[in-house]
Amino acid sequence: MLYLKTDYKLFVKQKFYSLYKLNILQSIVLGIIQGITEFFPISSSGHLVVFPYFLSWDYIPLYFTVTVHFATLAAVVTVFYREIYRIIKAVVLGIFVREKRNSNYFKIGIFIIIASIPAAAAGFFLDDYVESLFSRPLIVAVFLLVTALILWICEMRGTRVETGLNKNPDGKCSSDTAADKKQDKTSGLIGDIDLTGNGQKKVRFNLFIAAMAGIGQALAILPGISRSGATISFTRFFGIKRSEAVKFSFLLSIPVILGSFIYELFRSYSIISGSGQTAVLSLAAGFIFAYISGFFAIRFLVYIAKRKNLNVFAVYCICLAAAIFIFYLINKFT
Repeated sequence: MLYLKTDYKLFVKQKFYSLYKLNILQSIVLGIIQGITEFFPISSSGHLVVFPYFLSWDYIPLYFTVTVHFATLAAVVTVFYREIYRIIKAVVLGIFVREKRNSNYFKIGIFIIIASIPAAAAGFFLDDYVESLFSRPLIVAVFLLVTALILWICEMRGTRVETGLNKNPDGKCSSDTAADKKQDKTSGLIGDIDLTGNGQKKVRFNLFIAAMAGIGQALAILPGISRSGATISFTRFFGIKRSEAVKFSFLLSIPVILGSFIYELFRSYSIISGSGQTAVLSLAAGFIFAYISGFFAIRFLVYIAKRKNLNVFAVYCICLAAAIFIFYLINKFT
């Protein structure tokens, strides 16, 4: 960034692209933390800053963060490979065959592409500045509070929208008809998400909602802002069903994580290859455990999203932010 001084930029680069210093055990612990927190709406990047701070570990290189993010991407592909295949197939066919563009899978593919643009732009223009925040736990604490606020407000708004749409003209809530349930089951998260109660009002997953989810994902470049929390919440705000918002959030993570991994691998390859066998083994350990924990975290969140709201994660973010402030004050005045 132009407003950053040259010497400060050099400091940032040296700090986050220095030789790999984490041992295998530390990499395993951080891999597990990444796998769980990437999909729970509690900010994985924030936790990868906070836990080394609590445990007095070296701040981890950014290429480790991106590597364990790639492991969670592999977990997403493992769980949703059918949907991913259908989306890719529909988009490719839709490019050449006009009739295929009416496919729900084609539409969701376009939504994902549109929603990925803000995060790509934010990563490109704010890269140096964001890297500097990864050594400032107090900033993470503030953004964790922002994540909690986003989760709570958007869940409250989404619940109100759902309640309003599912009320009959006499004010009573109606249940979905058998046809509605069948349509929702066959279409899955794709395209027209039906929250109809009286057959007249619907919430449709459209380009505007996808773009808002993309803005939420762009905000998550800041450590402490949860990517999954922002994307789920920004779609919930418009009344999208919680379970469908969760699925879209997972699928939306694929392009941005893949792109950041390739970009970071290109920038860090010489450093990783020159760091010795221990660094490679530590990265591998972090990757494996991030993948395993991420797989089970996805399954759990998909399960819980169908049954309960996500406000418990907002409470967790508040508690963690409070713990960071307390820990900082104790260190400062003792």
